Amino acid sequence: MNEYSYRSSLVLCVVASLSFVGPQLMGQANAVPTTPASARSTADPTLPAFDVITVKPNHSDERPSIDFDGGNFSATNFSVKMLVLFAYDLKDDQLFGTPKWTDELHFDMKAKVLDADPAVLQHLSNDQKRVIEQTILTERFGLTFHRETKVLPVYELVVDKGGPRFVPSKIEAGQRGANGLGAGSLHTNNHNGNLDMASTAVPISSLVNVLSRQVERIVVDQTGLSGRYDLNLTWSRDDGGKPATDQNSPSILTAIQEQLGLRLRPAKLPVSTFVVDHVAMPSGD
Repeated sequence: MNEYSYRSSLVLCVVASLSFVGPQLMGQANAVPTTPASARSTADPTLPAFDVITVKPNHSDERPSIDFDGGNFSATNFSVKMLVLFAYDLKDDQLFGTPKWTDELHFDMKAKVLDADPAVLQHLSNDQKRVIEQTILTERFGLTFHRETKVLPVYELVVDKGGPRFVPSKIEAGQRGANGLGAGSLHTNNHNGNLDMASTAVPISSLVNVLSRQVERIVVDQTGLSGRYDLNLTWSRDDGGKPATDQNSPSILTAIQEQLGLRLRPAKLPVSTFVVDHVAMPSGD
């Protein structure tokens, strides 16, 4: 699954925030150049850094979107909380200490990497992009944090009795499956209120990410399955959105059991959490 599709699908699962802009945020956007040392202070110094970061308030009803391609980063109608979740690859249950405004206020954020090797930018991994994106939070919002281990309610993903109802994928890197998806791809779609997931040659961790968003709880992989698989799943949404027209579609919990031979088991486990110590409104310069 590529960066854009991964992030876009996550955005759709974030609860809509209030459209409010405080008076201290009104006015034109301010483009702030960052020094190389500063930009890399919380990131990997071997990675490219943003040279210019621009933040302005957004109080529209636009669907949140995010993209990072060719050294250009853009987040439209994004809250600070959303960006923290994305940039640090967190589930909502792992995030603590965020003030109310970080969820309520939305921004348009743009950043550029100047004079970087195009080949380096083209081959950045998703994790490397996240590290670079973190500087937007540290530079413009003054984010500081620490990690804590907390015991939280989770779901353990386990193999159901009878075993998994799928086998290792025969699709290799560079090939495409019968569904047209290339190896390592995963897409989710909404059809008349039903949701479906199609994937080709993905690890179980990709399924775990989808399930975590759907059940709004951290899902821990306890299947012991280490291969790559073609996973297909269809279920009926139960998140308060438009109900499915096909009432025969099962819930997500039933679907993974019937269609994949897996099961979500409630548990409480120690989880690494992200605790915000400080975050502030963006400074003008």
